[in-house]
Amino acid sequence: MLRFIRKYQLIILVVGGSLLMVVFLLQPVLTRLAPSPLKSKVATLEDGSKFTRGDIQQANLAISLLKRVNPRALATREAGGLGLDTSSESNVALHWLLLVKQAENAGLVGEAGDGASWINQIAQTEAFILTNTERQQGMFRSQEELELRQTQLQEQIIVQLNRNANLSAANAGGSIDDVYRILAQARGVYRLISSIQTMPAFSDTRAIQAAHDLADTVAINASVIDSNLIVSSIPEPTDDQLQSFFDTYKGQSSDENDFRIGYTQPTRIQLAWMTLDKNVFMNTVQVDRVELNKIWRSNRDQYPGDFGLEKINLERQFREEQALLMMTQADRVIRAQVVMATKGLPTENGLLELPEDWESNRPRLETISDLIVARVNEQFEVSLPTPAITMIGDRWLTASDVIALPGYGTSQYRVGSRQIPAYSLTQFFELTEPNTTGLDVQVGLPLVDPAAEDQNGNRFYAVVLDVRPAGAADTISDVGREQVVNDFKAVEAFKVLEGRMDEFKAAIAANGDIAPAIDLASALSTDQENLDRPGVLQNILVMKDNIAPGRIANSVDNRLNTEAFRSAVLSAAADLDPLADPETIAANPIPVVVTLPGSKSIGISIVVAPRPVTSEQFSVIARSIISAAAQRELADANTDMQDPFSFAALSTRYGLTKLDTDDEDDDSVSESESAAG
Repeated sequence: MLRFIRKYQLIILVVGGSLLMVVFLLQPVLTRLAPSPLKSKVATLEDGSKFTRGDIQQANLAISLLKRVNPRALATREAGGLGLDTSSESNVALHWLLLVKQAENAGLVGEAGDGASWINQIAQTEAFILTNTERQQGMFRSQEELELRQTQLQEQIIVQLNRNANLSAANAGGSIDDVYRILAQARGVYRLISSIQTMPAFSDTRAIQAAHDLADTVAINASVIDSNLIVSSIPEPTDDQLQSFFDTYKGQSSDENDFRIGYTQPTRIQLAWMTLDKNVFMNTVQVDRVELNKIWRSNRDQYPGDFGLEKINLERQFREEQALLMMTQADRVIRAQVVMATKGLPTENGLLELPEDWESNRPRLETISDLIVARVNEQFEVSLPTPAITMIGDRWLTASDVIALPGYGTSQYRVGSRQIPAYSLTQFFELTEPNTTGLDVQVGLPLVDPAAEDQNGNRFYAVVLDVRPAGAADTISDVGREQVVNDFKAVEAFKVLEGRMDEFKAAIAANGDIAPAIDLASALSTDQENLDRPGVLQNILVMKDNIAPGRIANSVDNRLNTEAFRSAVLSAAADLDPLADPETIAANPIPVVVTLPGSKSIGISIVVAPRPVTSEQFSVIARSIISAAAQRELADANTDMQDPFSFAALSTRYGLTKLDTDDEDDDSVSESESAAG
């Protein structure tokens, strides 16, 4: 072979060089002829069409533009948006592409001019939403004031939206018409969705009724009579009463009953940890003046001042560096002890299989602490105090209990780029899948690799002593006797108030004011000296789905904001003449008294005046009202009915299949990737 190479080396060099030259010259051509990555398929449709990486890129650009020009479009369907699937980045883009395709096929997407004119409609809708909120708060004295405010807001919003559109065009390196075309696509999708939501068609009568249902308000004066007002009058429960009460709720969570009382317990642990206090180590360091002077002379750029002036900074740095060295040595001692104790133990599912006698033979923090002192003192010739050990084995700690622990509770475990808070230890005992965090947590095994560390540089070496899984409370002491007693008294006080509801209602009706009802409730308290008399909320506004403060009240008591209370108020005011003045209504008081078991209280109120939606307001909100009402009807008719414009429904309709994009030339379908699935 060598003889052959020597004989023909000149020919080999000539031929090889020529080939390299050909490759060099062809490379730019080949690059131009190679398929663009943007043309690679990411999904196919049943009709043979496809979506490419370039389509995905354009979709993401369109979504980004909508976020700037019309952010409401990216909200859920219920909030007035397109309801794009946000479960993954690819699904968002593909959902947008399918919606646009459907709208285009239906002939609902216009040209750039359609998108430009949509800006005015967006501004009109947003202006109405804002002014309607202000109207409900009683901010307008006349219809003229409201209309003027709407006009001003609409003009301001138009200016802002046009500015956003131009900025988007500039940032994307395109023209304003490109932006308008994307807006036209979104407008077409809205037309598509609206065409379904408004079917069957609403008559004028139904539309007006829907507007009243969703936009009418009733002004009331209201108050909340809490059970705490009279809890002093409730006698202490007997042991049998308390046990019976506890048994009722020990296996329930707070969302499983009307009173929102629940005694089920989360995962709890018992815990011990050893603290390496950085300040203790720093204070142990023996400062050598000669060594400080050497550091000063070698780092004049860092310490430009005289030695005397820089001495404090030099000493601090010296102590910190020496403390770090000592803490590192202590860390080695701790890890070595754990490694020695666990050497050769088998693992299962990422956890060590600890022997039966582990509890009696496991590494003890007390023993490790003594070893640390001996090693550090010997190596560094210091007198290190014994590191503090904290042990909590007499009570069970929830995650919230752990975070409240001084020092350790605010520390974190750094595993690679992840920060795992110490209080999350309880979650490791709730895992249903293998632990992939890199932090191996199990009962009886000290956590040393890594140690937890707080923002001050202190290190903590913890061990979970025992764990109790989430479930029903075993005894009253699990919850706390005081808590159970308080809950018992609150419920009993609520029952007393509930039995007086007719009296409260009669007092309001007789006096045309809720104050007498508050007086009746207050008189039930046996602790008049410390009585916290309920206040009165004046002219708050009740709607079907919400309660808002009016011009007088600064806030609303959220305890009143329940469906039961809102419905009771609206029903009580349903027969009132909307044109009747407050004086006429006050002459025939309409009291509303409702139980609020979730807060263990009673809501009392008196109707001040109805405030129905006006014909002028209806003309502005008719389309959105009809759409919202139709959507509700569809949902109420069949709660299991699939949204025809959801990503899953569109994927099934078009036969969309996502491809394995790891191989751009492979048109094979990924095993599990079906958008409809």
